[in-house]
Formats: sequence, structure tokens, C-alpha cells
Amino acid sequence: MLILKTKEKLAMKNLVVFGGAGFIGTNICKLALSRGYRVYAFDSLMRPGVEENLAFLKQLKGFHFIWGDIRNSSDFQNLPEKIDGLINVAANPSIPKSFLNPRHDFECNVIGHLNILDYAREHGGIPLIFASTMKVYTDSINLLPLKENKTRLLLKEKKYRFGFDEKTDIDGVDGFTNSPYGVSKFAADKYSREYAKHYGVPVVINRMSCIYGLYQKGVADQGWLDWFVRAKKYGYPLTIFGSGKQVRDCLFGTDLAELYLLQMEKINQYSGKVFNVGGGPEEGFNTSLLEIIAHLNKNYPGPQLKLTFADWRPSDQRVYISDIRKVKKATGWKPKTDIAKGVQQIWQSLP
Repeated sequence: MLILKTKEKLAMKNLVVFGGAGFIGTNICKLALSRGYRVYAFDSLMRPGVEENLAFLKQLKGFHFIWGDIRNSSDFQNLPEKIDGLINVAANPSIPKSFLNPRHDFECNVIGHLNILDYAREHGGIPLIFASTMKVYTDSINLLPLKENKTRLLLKEKKYRFGFDEKTDIDGVDGFTNSPYGVSKFAADKYSREYAKHYGVPVVINRMSCIYGLYQKGVADQGWLDWFVRAKKYGYPLTIFGSGKQVRDCLFGTDLAELYLLQMEKINQYSGKVFNVGGGPEEGFNTSLLEIIAHLNKNYPGPQLKLTFADWRPSDQRVYISDIRKVKKATGWKPKTDIAKGVQQIWQSLP
């Protein structure tokens, strides 16, 4: 297992990143390679555009690509014999697609992750970091009293000034829902903790809020912040579901990659733990849709974004900000890149 002191030089270690050609995976692979890991990206290349990420990664020393689908355990036979750590960021990430095809969502997010857990268990308890989501929390959040100003919805109760913690409603026993995507990710989240407890597989679960950044291929139904930047740069129209005043905290991909490697390198300290991970409540790390649209229109060239409004998406939380005190206290990590700087990096990276 990977157990390192903070200043200890990292020996060459084999790290497998499931979904490694995706946006988050690419950020993790890039950082791990820079720190001396030998990295294997396991990916089915299902998501359009990730071939560009793969072409970039193939230029980096120590990188290896394995084509495979996490839904098919037989594909795992192509993994290297010696593996020091696993990171699973492979998934169906789209909530709308989970409504259209819940079976596909289940197969990707539950069966796929269970295959990874079994592989870790059968090969001596390989450490694993799992990308869960804040969508495991139900829409009971929407019953909390809100106030609003011209640009955003605000929670009235002071108890939520730090955001929502890891004990936020997840069961929905009083009739609240998550979305099929939220349910599948929670099932994988729960299986991870069971494997840590009963099978001795070191696992960390990160329930992530809005993650955005370089190498993302944002589209209308997933990766909204990146999609908004692309819409501004290329003149695409935007459809806003709801009032546009809904609020999310946002975490830049490079900051997230730092956390994942920190957790991997000290896996025994964090095994079995669940962390809410996002930008948090500090100014500059959360935004409403209307606020980021205004920021883009004010600070970047081109015509004003063309907006169309539609009904709220089902089970969508009106306001969600991650309470990240637990992960900060446990690891010493904190977000570094505020939204303005992150958006600027995306803008500059687009052709």
C-alpha cells in the first residue's frame, strides 16, 4: 500500500485511473505523472471528445492507456500485475441521461464500480478512491426557507452558513428523491464503505459538488460551467432550467486532483471515510447561474449570451454549497483556484 510521509520522495508506483481519459481523470493522470507515478488510464472512450485528452496524455512519460469498459469485468485482465492504487472517476455523469435510461446509468455507476471493488478485494486489498456526488442528497433541501436577491437564492437558516455536511438527508424516507443518477452513485458510495469494513479494502469516498476545469468537454446536460464558457466563446444559446438563481459551489479540476493524490498517499488515515468535496462557502468559490452569465458577459468578448428559460429539472436542489470543513480538517487540503481564475484558464485553453 502507498503510505508516504509528506516530504518523502515518491518511488515509482503503479496507479490505475478508471475513466482516466475523462476530464477529472486527465487532471489526476497529469498530476500523478508529474509526481513520478506510472499511470494507467482505463477508459472506454464513450464520452465524445475524450480522444483529445488521450492524445495529450500519450505525450507524457510514464503514461499507459488500456481500453476497457468497467461494466465488463473481463476487461480487467488487461490491467498490470502490480497495482498500488486505484481511482474511479468513470461513470455516467449525466442526470438527464439517467432519467432517459436508468438501466444504463445503473450498469455504469453500480455494476461498474462493484467490478472495481471486487478487483481490489481479489488482489489483496488495493487502495481505492471513489468519486461520489452531492446528488446522493435528496431534494428535501428544497424545503428549507429561502430568500432571494436579484441574482441568487439564499438559505435563511444560519446553521447552513458553512454549507451542507455529510449528514444531509440521503434516504428520502418521507418521499424525497435524488434522481436515478443520485441513487446509483449512492449505491456505489455505500458498497464502498461495506468493502472497506468487511473486506479490508482501503476506500475513500468523495461526494463532489460542481467540478469544472481544463480538459472538460461540457455540454448542455453535464459540465454546466464549462458549457457556459463555451457558449460565450462560440455564440451558442443557453437553456436555463429554473430561475437561474440556483447556487452551486465549484471546484477546479487541478485542486481536486491534489486532494485525490493526497488521499491516496495517506490512504490508511482516511479509509472508510466520506467527505463532501467542493469549492465551499467562501466568496469566489460558489455562484448562481445568473452570476456566472453576468461575469462572462462583462469580462469576455463577443455577443451577450442568448438565454431561454425552461422548467426546473426534477430533483434538482435549488441551493447547494458543500460544507468542506471535514475534509479540510482531516487532510489539510483546501481549494485554491477561485471561479474567476478557473473560468479564465478554461477560456484561454479553448481554440
